[in-house]
Amino acid sequence: MPLLAGIDVGTTHVKVGVYDEEGRCAASVRRTTPHDLPGLLAAVWAGLAGCAARAGRSPRAIGIAGMAETGVPLDRSGRPLTPLLWWNDPRGAEEIAALDRDAAALYAVTGRWADAKAPLAKWLWLRAHEPGVLAGMRWWASVPDAVAYALTGTLRTHETLAARTLAYDVRRGSYDEDLLELAGLRPGLLPPTAGAVEPVGALTAEVSGVTPGIPVVIAGHDHAVGAWAAGVRRAGHVADSLGTAEAVMMPAAAPPGPGAALALGVTADPSLDGARTVLVGGLPTSGALIDWLLGLLVSAGTTTTPAGPPPVPGPASRAAGDAAAGRGRYGALPGLLDGVRLPTGILVEPYLAGRAAPAPDRERRVTVAGLEAGHTAGDLLAAAIEGTCLHVRWIVEELSALTGAAPGRLVVFGGQVRIPLWMRVKAAVSAVPVDVVRSGDAVCAGAALIAGQAGGSLDDVPVLPAGRHPPDPALATAYASPYERFLASARRRGGPR
Repeated sequence: MPLLAGIDVGTTHVKVGVYDEEGRCAASVRRTTPHDLPGLLAAVWAGLAGCAARAGRSPRAIGIAGMAETGVPLDRSGRPLTPLLWWNDPRGAEEIAALDRDAAALYAVTGRWADAKAPLAKWLWLRAHEPGVLAGMRWWASVPDAVAYALTGTLRTHETLAARTLAYDVRRGSYDEDLLELAGLRPGLLPPTAGAVEPVGALTAEVSGVTPGIPVVIAGHDHAVGAWAAGVRRAGHVADSLGTAEAVMMPAAAPPGPGAALALGVTADPSLDGARTVLVGGLPTSGALIDWLLGLLVSAGTTTTPAGPPPVPGPASRAAGDAAAGRGRYGALPGLLDGVRLPTGILVEPYLAGRAAPAPDRERRVTVAGLEAGHTAGDLLAAAIEGTCLHVRWIVEELSALTGAAPGRLVVFGGQVRIPLWMRVKAAVSAVPVDVVRSGDAVCAGAALIAGQAGGSLDDVPVLPAGRHPPDPALATAYASPYERFLASARRRGGPR
């Protein structure tokens, strides 16, 4: 059976895998995400070569997904002018805060609000502090774009990536000249968009074990690719993408009004096929919260700490750095959670670096109520997991009210699906049935499956298999009161009392 390759460039790891045409994994490689473009490309090359060697043959197509806002300026020869500029790098916060734009008008154009993680913020910072970089920049490339460029020699992007620059008009499907002008840029410095199944080009780079000439496609933004592969493709569906950050995605029949969307703190992204809007509400420090707690609770001397995103000043980057370091401590998690009784009786607001949705509050921080002397480290970790799940239920309910479409199920994918207690809590807290995608990496598999339809239709991309998490009515009933307490606390200014 033919094989397909997927690449997922994440905040913490670069994942490369080869899959059959139904999404079953034949081989996979996971490496820590490097800080610089040459290191990133070396990791991708090694991953592709390693997967081809393990599978015993070349894939027939390559699909690429990844984080959107992280990118790099390239010169005319395609060389990077800086290390990777990360989405969690706070540089640009002052410049974007000073942006003289009406929030509702900006949202109507871009589907989002001014935020330091957007590439526009980084460009404004470069203009103010390192103007030589912008003067020498021929192209801006998000990391999926840069990988595809290195593989094919052609620079393209996908609309789900372009839309996150804060300089893309989601209504017209093109870059906004006025927003780019704020940083002294023009549309020609941004890569043109290609569809998720439209090949960027043929493989021209030499990769051991991989046949030259096979098509390479940019599947899109990681959350969007995972949701599509999970079968969340139309209004009334809802996906929950778990990782360092967590994103809840709900396709909508029409874009929301800017006022309501801004008040709720959700973005309005293009769908992967460009046919509709997808509302996204997130918890930027979902997995990061558990990683941070593990760092506090597990002795640093008993664990190996891998490198994470480059350290830069500011709380957002510290949270992300802690998240990367915490990956090495996950081996202790099963033992810590073993024997924990649910619900824990501890109420945690899981906001390590502010809250984005459904009630935006940049100053909100982690709060803990009900912690007693008899509780263990495992209880506290489980309570943090409970907090993320309670928060996601709140997001789903608010998105349903905004769209007027009540979902029939919640489709969950991502790294945390491998943590049984997390899925048990998720299913018990959710007001709708929870389906768990049976894939070690739904985004990587989704990118591969999308590449398998190169030149064809996204509608023909197979849906990854998922299984209904067994219901536990007694536990669901037990979480009714904690959820009401959580809502009352989260909606209260100042947090628990």
